[in-house]
Amino acid sequence: MTASTERRTRKPLERLSNLLSDICVRWIPDPWIIVVLLTMVAGAVSFFATPGGLGLDKAETIVRGWGDGFWGLLEFGMQMALMLLSGYVVASSPPVRRALIWVADRQAGPKRTVATVALTSMILMWIHWGIGLIAAGILVRYYAARDTKADYRLLVAAAYLGMAGTFHAGLSSSAGLLVATPGHFAEEYFGVIPMSQTVFSPFNLTLVLITIVAWTITAIVLQPGPADTVSPPAELREKMAAEFEADREARDAAKRTGERTPVEIIENSRWVNGSIGLLGLVYVVLYFSSLEDGILQGLTLNSVNFIFLFVGILMHGTPKALLTAAQTGGTFVWGVLLQFPFYAGILGMIVASGLSERIANAFATVASEQTFAVFVYWYSAILNFFVPSGGSKFAIEAPYLGEAAQTLGVPLDLTTVAYIWGDMSTNALQPFWALPLLALCGLSFRHIMGFLIIFALVTCSIGTVAFLLAPLFF
Repeated sequence: MTASTERRTRKPLERLSNLLSDICVRWIPDPWIIVVLLTMVAGAVSFFATPGGLGLDKAETIVRGWGDGFWGLLEFGMQMALMLLSGYVVASSPPVRRALIWVADRQAGPKRTVATVALTSMILMWIHWGIGLIAAGILVRYYAARDTKADYRLLVAAAYLGMAGTFHAGLSSSAGLLVATPGHFAEEYFGVIPMSQTVFSPFNLTLVLITIVAWTITAIVLQPGPADTVSPPAELREKMAAEFEADREARDAAKRTGERTPVEIIENSRWVNGSIGLLGLVYVVLYFSSLEDGILQGLTLNSVNFIFLFVGILMHGTPKALLTAAQTGGTFVWGVLLQFPFYAGILGMIVASGLSERIANAFATVASEQTFAVFVYWYSAILNFFVPSGGSKFAIEAPYLGEAAQTLGVPLDLTTVAYIWGDMSTNALQPFWALPLLALCGLSFRHIMGFLIIFALVTCSIGTVAFLLAPLFF
């Protein structure tokens, strides 16, 4: 294929990319505005679409349900905030940065570079989405500083792949860990389902592997020819050089012992982090060794957060380095803290009004035992475009999905896995979770969306077939 022919074939993709990006920028507001609008919609639907007349008593019941439920996700919100914070702390630690520099120093051709970033994103986000999102972005910056020959837009898109294809099916799966945690807010509808039946089920692991292979091949194929390759912004190299110099100066400053106060000595000493980090690891060993049903039974939101938090403490070495990373990582947490009470209020309205039961009956009417999983997959995918948070969105969907699954006789572990994959799939078309990565790499969402459309088409095709066949494996 000639360069001119390749450019002609890419024009429809670029036009579609710009169109969808314009729609997102022009019509999709901030997630907090969305949750306020959803509150109004849920209240109106709860009032008009449920039995009991249209009197003041019904309105009072809905408002009370909203207010009483407002704080129902406090524990879950804190767990999600710690998930994000601990991931950033680990990803920004010196050992991880050194590992990423080592990877970037291995000079490779453009296709191998794109494949490396895609695999790094998908594998690390399966382990922990906070680590993978930041680490993949840092790796892209390192490649850019080394004058990579890979298309910079494709590199950034590849760094985002884990958020749309592996994270919710991995160790930091918000819904998977939630239903595995005793006493969770959706236990009435889903019970307690261990990770061995969801994230570590053979079906889920196989689907993860298929997605990783398919997307790595897709990333390699999408690398443009030299004539169409977009290079990293020139100013990025200058920023990277300044960062390297700042890191070097910080390391030199940490080694100096001159005229430091006792407080400065303690802040830059390793015994503080080492002692508390060792205590945390000892507890982890005791916790998992006491389990009678295996390690997988002990994987909950609390245990995973505990592990990564203390790993991050140890990896930063000194209190000063840890607190600096935590302060930066904390700037990403505010959205969780502000939004989750409102999602809890929506959940309270849906349950108090009886709307959850009516929606569950509608699900049971349009779906069958064989098609329910793929129906949940696509429903969750579409709703995720407007509510881009797997944990908070699960608060809305859990009551009626759980009830409908039980009515149809569909296993709840299959329902959870279908929800997980549907929730992820449209992240490729939603800019919300890409914002930290885009800020790190200096691009806008429209620059990468053309590539992400292709990745979304690939994963939605795989997911549709997978969940049509899923009832055979559960």
